[in-house]
Amino acid sequence: MSVISHLFAAFSGGGLWNLYLHWRSRTFEKRLLIDVHTEITALKNKRIVSVEVALTNAGKGMLKAMSVGPGDYVYQDENERLKSSCGLQIKRIATEKLAGECQHLDWFNSPALEEVPGIPDEINLLDDYAVPSDGNKIVFWLEPGDVAHLYAPMILPVGAYLMKVSFYGTNFQEDYWSRLVCVSVD
Repeated sequence: MSVISHLFAAFSGGGLWNLYLHWRSRTFEKRLLIDVHTEITALKNKRIVSVEVALTNAGKGMLKAMSVGPGDYVYQDENERLKSSCGLQIKRIATEKLAGECQHLDWFNSPALEEVPGIPDEINLLDDYAVPSDGNKIVFWLEPGDVAHLYAPMILPVGAYLMKVSFYGTNFQEDYWSRLVCVSVD
């Protein structure tokens, strides 16, 4: 075989490999859009805060939520331990603890972010997808183009809040998305 034949074979093989990688990423690409809407309703001196989370599979492959049983975690590290594959966390912004005119509100390290009494550390947005006959494991998936609307109502006092929605799929290394939103309850 001549040198030119070897070069042609090498370039053809490399080109086919790159074409395969391009096809694979476009066919199985995973993308999740998280949209959060809140509606606030007055209830005497309290407020009902309705949080609606829309999950949209904007990718080319199916997205499946990580399924865990009671006592298991979808994620844990030195900063947090999460049990829900799609959870809502809420922290109150303590304005009295804000230093200066400008400050970054780091979800994990800001002293101005506090737990909200009476609200769980994490609200499972996929409770409706628990299968009682299988130890209440979550069975949830989105086909490409699917949209799921998840809902969490709560009563909160007047104030400012930071909310975090997280989604953990079956492959933690690739299937993790989160979104932070700020809500003012007047």
